[in-house]
Amino acid sequence: MDSSINYFDPKIVEMVDLIKRIHPKPTLVDFYEEMSSQSVRSTLRLWTSEDQLVGFAYVDDYNNLRFETDPSCSFLEDMEGEIVEWGVLCMKKRNAETGIEDSLDYSCIADDSQLIYLMDRNGFIPQPVRSLHYSRSLDLPVTEFSLPEGFSIRCVQGKSEVDKLVDLHQAAFGTSNMTIEQRTAMMSVPQYEPEMDLVAVAPNGELAAFCVCGFDDAEKQVGYTDPIGTHPGYRRIGLGKAIVSSGMQMLKTRNAKVVELGTSSDNLAMQGLADALGFERVSERLWFSKTVS
Repeated sequence: MDSSINYFDPKIVEMVDLIKRIHPKPTLVDFYEEMSSQSVRSTLRLWTSEDQLVGFAYVDDYNNLRFETDPSCSFLEDMEGEIVEWGVLCMKKRNAETGIEDSLDYSCIADDSQLIYLMDRNGFIPQPVRSLHYSRSLDLPVTEFSLPEGFSIRCVQGKSEVDKLVDLHQAAFGTSNMTIEQRTAMMSVPQYEPEMDLVAVAPNGELAAFCVCGFDDAEKQVGYTDPIGTHPGYRRIGLGKAIVSSGMQMLKTRNAKVVELGTSSDNLAMQGLADALGFERVSERLWFSKTVS
């Protein structure tokens, strides 16, 4: 993965412009992180009409099909079909390289009937897991929860401890998905707030929990407090509440009006934490998978 993305690359600028045309208040953090990956950029395809970008698609490092299309495009339905075909082609190539028969996945807002229909007619199968989106007003008081004795919260020490952050993430989620390259990309996007990338440190110096905070919008009115995770060896002692509430307070100090976080429908512990901190579930995303072999 090459994290030296050129934000002034004409392709990047065109894609950002399209996102802004489609979404009045776009969130670009994930897009920039994904474009920092050479493996993701290798799957990128653009569609144009009269020299204007009307669509793009790529497959991210987690095998998710990502795309944006201009709804006013005259050949929208044909383009959407080509997007799915392109995603399948990219996954077949990736599977051939890795020797793993992974599916091509996609997610969309639960009430987007057009995209749900698009997935259905292209052979994507609905999955039981959902992504849950929570929101909380920062006009309400923020209760800061105390840490266990000897623990402390600080911001990360830059890229010099990326390897430790990756180890913590993998241990917290029981997965090898997060890599040094991906964590470095997260810390390289323009929206990254180094002082709000938080870790809880145990008395012995080990990293025990993390919470990546920042802003979703250019006006810095909407903040986020995820991803969040706690090392299995330090669970059930209140680190999650302490580090997330600390991030919420930092966002409030910086004049954010709303704070958001997300989790999966099978992560009951995270849902409980969100409820305890005063978040309300405001939306959910459905997931679909398509076998490509």
